Formats: sequence, C-alpha cells, structure tokens
Amino acid sequence: MTGLRRMCAGLTVALVLACDGNGTGPTPGSLTVSFTTPNSGADGAVMLRLTAPAVPAAVSAGAGLTLWGGPVTGTTATIALTGTLATGPILTLQVPDTRQVGQYSVTLLQVAATAAGNFVRRPALLPGYSATVSE
Repeated sequence: MTGLRRMCAGLTVALVLACDGNGTGPTPGSLTVSFTTPNSGADGAVMLRLTAPAVPAAVSAGAGLTLWGGPVTGTTATIALTGTLATGPILTLQVPDTRQVGQYSVTLLQVAATAAGNFVRRPALLPGYSATVSE
C-alpha cells in the first residue's frame, strides 16, 4: 500500500507542476506604454509608432487622453494621443502573450506643446523624452 501512496503522491505533484501556469502556451493580458517627458503637463500631443510581434486585441488611451489612428490592425501602427501629457502610462495594449513584452517597441515621432489652446510642434524630441513598454 505504501508504494501505491508514493506513486499517487508523485503523480499529484507532477500534475500540480504541469498546471502551475509555466506551460508553453501563450499568456494573454495587458501591457502598458509609459511616457516620460521633461515638460510634464505642458505637452498636449504625442505621435508614436508601435511595433508588435502580433496585432493587439485592443489599444486604449490612458486616463484623460484621446487616441487617434486606431483601431490597430497591423503589427506596426502610427498613432497619436492628445490631452495633457505627463510622465506615466499613456496606453494599454491587450496582447495575446505578455511573455513577448520584449518584442514590443514604441518610437516617439513627434511631440507638441499646448499654448493658448493650440498645438505647437516641438522642433525635435528634446532630451528627456522616452516611451517604454512593460507588463
């Protein structure tokens, strides 16, 4: 009887380890695109290029921002966001596999300040601007 118990215990452990989420299948979920600006609150628009290994199921703007250029239907998309931009999250991506986060990239193309209710394109992306994708 002891041998049968050991075998059952071993089988149970094997099943638990096989089902612990470390399998080889994709892990769907969300990724966050974060923006860093040296002019927090003074920027009102950003245009960026998103490159992904797979088309995101959904792309949504951060709080208080408006997304232009969606829906994203390809693995490369140019989109813009308007609103009061500050350092922090600006986009959420619903992706088929969060473990591929390193294959997602964001390139900043343009940033515009806001002045008297108008957008004023910055002459170039100044030092201190960046965008990153993370879990």
